[in-house]
Amino acid sequence: MFNKRLRAFAFFSLIGFAATGLTQEKLSGRDKKWMEKEVGPIITKQEIAMFQQISKDDRKLFKELFWMRRDFDRATKENEFKKGYEARVDVADKNFKIRGAKGSESDMGKIFLLLGNPSQQQRGRSADAAGLPGAGGGDGPGGPGGPGGANPAGDGAGVDAAQLNRGGGTSSTTWVYDPNPQMGIPDGLAVEFRNQGQFGMRLANGNDIAERLERVKERFITNPGINYARDEKGRLKKPDNKFDPNSPAKLLLASLRETGEISTDIDFTLSPVFFRSSAGQIFIPIDVVISDGLSGEDVTIFGSVENADGFEIYQFEEPATVSKTKGGKHAYELPLQFPPGLYTLYVGLLDESQVHGTQIIDLDVPDFDSGELKISSMLLFSEAEQTGDEMAQFGNAFLFGGYHFTPKREMVYTTKDQFSGVFNAYNFGVEGDKPELTVQVRFFKDGKKRGQTKEEPFMLQSAEVALTIFDIPLSLPNFKDPGVYRIEVHVMDKIKGERLKEEFELVIEG
Repeated sequence: MFNKRLRAFAFFSLIGFAATGLTQEKLSGRDKKWMEKEVGPIITKQEIAMFQQISKDDRKLFKELFWMRRDFDRATKENEFKKGYEARVDVADKNFKIRGAKGSESDMGKIFLLLGNPSQQQRGRSADAAGLPGAGGGDGPGGPGGPGGANPAGDGAGVDAAQLNRGGGTSSTTWVYDPNPQMGIPDGLAVEFRNQGQFGMRLANGNDIAERLERVKERFITNPGINYARDEKGRLKKPDNKFDPNSPAKLLLASLRETGEISTDIDFTLSPVFFRSSAGQIFIPIDVVISDGLSGEDVTIFGSVENADGFEIYQFEEPATVSKTKGGKHAYELPLQFPPGLYTLYVGLLDESQVHGTQIIDLDVPDFDSGELKISSMLLFSEAEQTGDEMAQFGNAFLFGGYHFTPKREMVYTTKDQFSGVFNAYNFGVEGDKPELTVQVRFFKDGKKRGQTKEEPFMLQSAEVALTIFDIPLSLPNFKDPGVYRIEVHVMDKIKGERLKEEFELVIEG
């Protein structure tokens, strides 16, 4: 009930991972310098991982995409963000130079490049003494420059760079940034430096504020719709340079965000699932099912994502061809990825006849790194097809290990079907490099137990992720009577002594 598909999936997953490793090409000295020094203060962890994986022939295009993603005014030919950042590099080189390194490569220079001038500096005081988040509290980093780092070369309203302490016999100094909800620091932020002689002032509370600094880097990305998508050959796609701020889709989106009034002229539902991705992000494939009102199969899908502070962090507008489901409806797969947290998702569909439908939903993106045993969403599926694709894209989002899974959209089955699902487990116990993590499926009808599977081990995909797939044939005698069945999926970690349970109801038709 488990092993056949799981073994095939495991084999292909390992082949896929090996192929990725073999095609990864070593960074040239110039590319390494660009990644670590030239844009090191503002490049995200996710972008670093991508830059290291792509072909060397795509790295020039990657750099172009990197700056385009941060261009906050695409209506002009000049990239104002890049121009402002380069101006700030010049200021950092002039004011924070240390022995053997440019000022922009020093710890103070890097913080200045990311956060700008502090509101004030406090010599000889720690971040704790400053009474601001920086050594364990607060909600995120930030600094001057407007939303999304719109003006990274702004002088700020506080201490000028030329007046900032750069050593001068002081054992420590703390840069204090005033509360700035727009940049994600509603309670402010304190960044502490300590004097280490010839090495200058070094960041002292870096581990405590690393997550906040990563978030402010993500705030600089004002055009997330420009991404690092790849084509069918695995090469980076060149972006569509056409940008129309007054396109029909963008005008509909602006109205939706402003008024909160949805349209049901095209009736559709959104069903997200959550899996852990890299760098603390959560991968969120969303099943968009259209039930009524659609004219033709070619549509524009558009949307926006706001964080808990009400600031837009992602916007998209994509031409799409929707596929027809077995139930006569249409469907489309939407891939999203964000850190854990609360978000508001605005989504709309616009068909060829200019009829549109819109939806607003709240996304509570879970944190899978709490330390206790956790499982991803349990993706129930009707079909699994080996495609070889590894990168989720618009229209093709439910991808795992080279397989595409078609979500099960109605919990109605016949005895010719299988009850199938796939999910991951995280934070499990390990002894001798091996977990003791099992899964068992139990079946009930009318309050009475109808049977159960054997306890089966998960497949270990990495040191932090385990996977399982179950396929329960409904032709078994356990399911001979039509009606409503309750299914329990039990996950047991025998090393940590923890267990989890998920329940489903399904209907078997006579």
